[in-house]
Amino acid sequence: MIMKMRTWPATRSRKQQKEDSTRCYLMELPTELLLEITSHLTLIPEAALALTCKRMYCIFGEILTSKSLRFTRDFAPLFHHYRNGHNFVTPRWQFINLLENPRWRACSRCLKLHPRSNFSSRELRRKSETRTCNLGELAGIVDLCPCKKITFRDKRDLMDQLRVRKITLGALKTEFGSMVSDTYCWHTCTEQYGPTELKISLFPELNEEDQLVMRTEYQLTTESGQVGKEEYMTPRFGCAHRSVDLWLSSVHQTTICRLFESACSSCQRISVCAACNTTLKCPRKQSSSTDASGRVTYLFNTERCLGGDGPDPDSTWAAQRIHPAEPTVSVENCNELCPWTVREHPPMAFSPTIGDEVVSPVVDERPLDSLYSSIRML
Repeated sequence: MIMKMRTWPATRSRKQQKEDSTRCYLMELPTELLLEITSHLTLIPEAALALTCKRMYCIFGEILTSKSLRFTRDFAPLFHHYRNGHNFVTPRWQFINLLENPRWRACSRCLKLHPRSNFSSRELRRKSETRTCNLGELAGIVDLCPCKKITFRDKRDLMDQLRVRKITLGALKTEFGSMVSDTYCWHTCTEQYGPTELKISLFPELNEEDQLVMRTEYQLTTESGQVGKEEYMTPRFGCAHRSVDLWLSSVHQTTICRLFESACSSCQRISVCAACNTTLKCPRKQSSSTDASGRVTYLFNTERCLGGDGPDPDSTWAAQRIHPAEPTVSVENCNELCPWTVREHPPMAFSPTIGDEVVSPVVDERPLDSLYSSIRML
């Protein structure tokens, strides 16, 4: 056999060596053995293996949908505005760093991979934790709900979608008239936080100034008298600066004042976030309801402006970001940026009169004898 091999031409030997060098013995293993091997891998190595080729993606691609590789549903802790570095120690960010190559680079503000062309030569020399894409210092992420976190590029894509929808609705209204609704529910989800259930619906629209306005409707169900209490608090935010249930608790203190035509300056300050001008509103009637088990459901909404459609992020967009947090805010000066802040409504200088504003919300829901009891209490 050895003598026969010596008689083989050199070209055949080189061809055999080339085939051996390109041969992947791992791919020749059956699927059962591959599954047994990967059962000993941790999350990030298995996800990287799933991206190596089509066969590995078909076998292990499901690992890429893991919650650990996505933005967490509760993106930032309550005191996020002076806790910024926690986003750089997540498995998602570690995986993004692992996927960097000469073509793709990670952005510390968008927390995503961008093509190399989206960075200046100076930024490419920086580490991933300090690297910023061409969008500049105002780039970042806006947290809309447990499921939706959008970058500035995502916002522009959504605005393009709304413009196409507006043109389509115009054609449909010509054909079907008032049967076509202008209301557009872009996303809805429900999250459970212990005994508190929070249902969120997002309604994006373009205002007259061609800016993206996000109206978020909340339906918060919890035990009676517990809204805003620490043990019942949800980690969700009404905006990037205010805890939604603490904010709701503050606004509910202004119920009497809101029954009149003009609210006092304290009520106006409570309803509007001074940092980003996001407004929290409650219906004048039936803002809450109680079921047979004693659980209370609060209905309210927030309205926030995410800025225009320019090529670069503006200050309006920057004010809504939940990442990166403003470096100038600390524990000492957080003030109403702190989501735990509750502003008490000042005592009224006069007693409210029993007018239609006070009586009408009671008439619809209570019997007449209960109405008289309410009037005597007033």
